[in-house]
Amino acid sequence: DNQVVIWGTDVHVNECKRRFISFLKKFHLNVEEANIEGVDPAQPFYMQKLEEIHLLERPFLNVDCAHIKQIDRTMLSQLIAYPQEVVPIFDIAVNELFFTIYEDDTLPHQIQVRPYNVDLFKNMRCLDPEDIDKLVSLTGMVIRSSLIMPEMRSAYFSCNLCGFHVQVEIDRGRIAEPTICTSCNTAHSFELIHNRSLFADKQFVKLQETPEEMPAGQTPVTVTIVAHNDLVDAVQPGDRVQVTGIFRAVPVRMNPKTRNVRSVYRTYIDVIHFRRHKTFTAVGGNEEPATNDDEEASSSKFSKERLAQFRNLSERSDIYELLSNAIAPSIFGHEDIKKGILLQLFGGSKKCFSEAGRKSVRSQINILLCGDPGTAKSQLQQYVFRL
Repeated sequence: DNQVVIWGTDVHVNECKRRFISFLKKFHLNVEEANIEGVDPAQPFYMQKLEEIHLLERPFLNVDCAHIKQIDRTMLSQLIAYPQEVVPIFDIAVNELFFTIYEDDTLPHQIQVRPYNVDLFKNMRCLDPEDIDKLVSLTGMVIRSSLIMPEMRSAYFSCNLCGFHVQVEIDRGRIAEPTICTSCNTAHSFELIHNRSLFADKQFVKLQETPEEMPAGQTPVTVTIVAHNDLVDAVQPGDRVQVTGIFRAVPVRMNPKTRNVRSVYRTYIDVIHFRRHKTFTAVGGNEEPATNDDEEASSSKFSKERLAQFRNLSERSDIYELLSNAIAPSIFGHEDIKKGILLQLFGGSKKCFSEAGRKSVRSQINILLCGDPGTAKSQLQQYVFRL
């Protein structure tokens, strides 16, 4: 067969598809890992995941790059070096395999492959031009997220004279407006029809390096992350996350009305996968990851005796005062501040007012603590951080 090679890479399209399908059919977890995942170790792991997609109709396949490394290191190196070309090939391959097995199945959209746990694990301060257009992973804390905004994916143009219409797909962030109508041969007669164009959700997220990674005496570094479609609102401010995405650089125009650009480019990460980390101090303070798809599976493992203690505490009438007094017990007084910190630690309930035309209210609570020097503000902050 003729091999189709993507220009500028060593990626053979058909060969890459064949190898990825072979990986999906062959990879097995060991018994211990299978028990954690709740799958059958005798069956291929990702074939069971495809069956799960068939049952739940959630067309997303999270692929651990450590699994790919065990089977095919060459394919992993191609994925890291050319993610913009290889990930769509993975999407095509997994959809062909899925609909070969489940011919009559219908999904909301095509299955999307989301690789994570990449070998190229970077610190925010170490990102450099060599990483541009490569698949990278980094960890940090979400400090800000923007409102959801629409991004045009396909533009609908209609001729003002004859009514002929044409759909134009976005190409590298640009939409080429047709200049001549092929029906009436009139130049510059097309008009963009917004309500018939296709849009996708888009959100900007600010990620800041964690205090553990930050060098002493230096300000924290931040990275801009761009999330699309189902990854929008997957993380909230305050979450510690591991992000897998494509490190991109785009030029910045000196003037919006001209095409002149600056010599310094603006960088961001086009996210493919979020993996949220939660710390359970009750079981030793170890961080356990929770992906945006299996968050319910990441429950803390409390003993029966500990659960019985929780139930007994919940029945006490003075539970509010008891818990607030347990916060920074070495600091005398400040009862109201401790109660406010207690409420922040437990969090609130997310409220959605979309039916009333208002945006949702997040469950996290922020506290602005002001006071004179020497009033234990920093000590309270450090106590909460150690929790």
